[in-house]
Amino acid sequence: MGRHLVPDQGGSGLVEQWLPFTCTLDCGSRCELAGCVVDGHLMRLDTPPGPDELNAPRLIPCARGRAQRRWLTAGNRVGTPWLRDRGVLKRAAWSTALDYAAAELERVRTTYGAPAILFASGAGGGGGRGFSGAYASERLFSYWDRVTHTTGNLSHHCASWVEQLMLGRSVPGSDRLTLLDAQMVVLWGNNPADTHMGAHTEHYLRVARDRGTLVILIDPRLSDSGALADVWLPVRPGTDVALVAALVFLLESWDAVDRTFLERCTAGYELYRDDVLGLTDGVPKTPAWASTITGLPAERIEWLARQLVERKPATLLPGWGPQRAQWGEQFHRAMITLACVTGNVGQPGTGLPGVGSGEGGMPLPHLPSGPYGPARTLHNGSWAQAVLAGDLHPPLKLAFIAASNLVNRSSDTNACLRALDTVETTIVLDPFLTPTAQLADVVLPINTDLERADIISAWGSADGPFDAQQVTTSPDEAQTDYWVCAELAQRLGIGEAYTGGRTAAQWLAEFREIPALAGLQERAVLNRKRTPRVALADYCADPLAHPLPTASGRIELASYAALEAGLPLVASFVPWDLDDDGAGYPLHLLTPHHKLRANSCHAGNPWLRQIDQQALWIHPANAAARGIADGDRVAVRSPQGVLHVSAYVTERIMPGVVCLPQGAWFAPDTTGIDQAGSANVLTSLDVSPSGGPTTHSVRVEVSRVAG
Repeated sequence: MGRHLVPDQGGSGLVEQWLPFTCTLDCGSRCELAGCVVDGHLMRLDTPPGPDELNAPRLIPCARGRAQRRWLTAGNRVGTPWLRDRGVLKRAAWSTALDYAAAELERVRTTYGAPAILFASGAGGGGGRGFSGAYASERLFSYWDRVTHTTGNLSHHCASWVEQLMLGRSVPGSDRLTLLDAQMVVLWGNNPADTHMGAHTEHYLRVARDRGTLVILIDPRLSDSGALADVWLPVRPGTDVALVAALVFLLESWDAVDRTFLERCTAGYELYRDDVLGLTDGVPKTPAWASTITGLPAERIEWLARQLVERKPATLLPGWGPQRAQWGEQFHRAMITLACVTGNVGQPGTGLPGVGSGEGGMPLPHLPSGPYGPARTLHNGSWAQAVLAGDLHPPLKLAFIAASNLVNRSSDTNACLRALDTVETTIVLDPFLTPTAQLADVVLPINTDLERADIISAWGSADGPFDAQQVTTSPDEAQTDYWVCAELAQRLGIGEAYTGGRTAAQWLAEFREIPALAGLQERAVLNRKRTPRVALADYCADPLAHPLPTASGRIELASYAALEAGLPLVASFVPWDLDDDGAGYPLHLLTPHHKLRANSCHAGNPWLRQIDQQALWIHPANAAARGIADGDRVAVRSPQGVLHVSAYVTERIMPGVVCLPQGAWFAPDTTGIDQAGSANVLTSLDVSPSGGPTTHSVRVEVSRVAG
């Protein structure tokens, strides 16, 4: 749907105008939205009309997308620049704020060197061609100098690392349409009802289940995706690899492994088999062995193994949560291994349990980058640890933060606060006064998706792109990232290089002339109908003609590179060293994504906060032992910190496990105790062997707050 007008039917003289746009939230999807504008005022948001076809269904937004109009009047919205004066943030003119920011950048570069400047981004809005989100700021530094950058993926680090280890490259996941070919789908630590994990995932799961596909949810908690499933199999966090070993033990015992596939397409299976059968360590990985570890009864493990034998093809759909853990690499190694053992790779209805995102849609033009890359990089998951260690030369003196609520989305919030306190100047670009922005010396107000035009790329298995039009005007004086960075570039002496002599509107006009984008303005989104992609189909059909870029040319189920990284040779279970040992933290904490937030985005949206309040999920047995009733205010403690939040007492979570969704805005009281339930107060800076975050490897204690 492109821009169109609806004639006035009531004689009022007002014309209803519908303008298409899309949100750029990092939520696991990208959806179609339209704003209804009457007499210049945005009245409501809705889903554009259009046909729904099996091969090209509409991209219907969730509550997060529909709630964006509430952003416009949120009390935490930043409409004008802010500058810190004698410790207090005060409103300032754009020229004053920009002059100050540019002068500080130049001062720090001259005094300490450009590497003393940290450019930090990630987990905020973005997805355009450089006009919105972090890329606009990244381009600024690419034309100016080599500064320090944050890097690394907080979402799927271990899964990506495992793909390189076992497959030699990143492999796009199968199109979600192929779920309709599956006889069984296993959502393994995957919650598409909340996080989507690719456009249409939930839609095709519903259609497949209606057609008779068995859907199984394996998760320590009964998430909202339980509504998509026939069976819930709860397992203790971090024990999935033991469950996989028991399944393969049974398949071997029944002579039900796909030996043809293993011999044609994999290398190293015999080493994994020996581990499972106990030939390596003398411990057969039987269902009884796995039951004591996972908490899942042995008969349920045997039932699941029977389903893998009887229901083919089957799709294993792992989420990203289980791999954000102490031994997160082993989870994804086990997922790929199980798919290979059962032959569920390379055919419609199977898929490949890797990162899982698709090709990312049509290739789109990007604004050019300058000659300067990073001087050095700090990992997004442990940047605070690097700063606090005191080993950086030169040390960081200025933080430039764009499209990121840095102290909120990073592990160990208190460590992030201490790290940010070591710099002399903090500059934040954001539409909202987030916990990070509240610590800044200068806050530069940025538009939301409603208030700017852009061409937006797709997410995951959707094609896109989207022609997002400006739906409403900005409150006060908020501007686009592109405008802000162009103004800074002018003050830093690189204005012409940054803009190429063009405004954002002129760049967009050029992009729309590209043949691949023909018709985009009229239709607002381009979705191609094509043969559904099946991951590794060519390789599995003829491994010799399409070898993988691994040492063997095959899927490597055993890896000496893993040994070098501190991991086992195969996807064997490694007991976590997180047992309580009398330390006073007996409960295992999960910190998944929230269904009404995208990381910390929307945490300040008052409408969504009314729909679903932040709360700690706790099993009735654990609650009763602590004198906690549903709705009580509780204190949650870990070695890293303490917070207060309401309790949600429910049988939808396993005993011994508690759950606090991440992303709530950090809000300490006068004693420093967070009152919002900001989960990263509790997480640590520890990383997995390959350097991934371990936010799901946390032990806590919970107690009722008196009074």
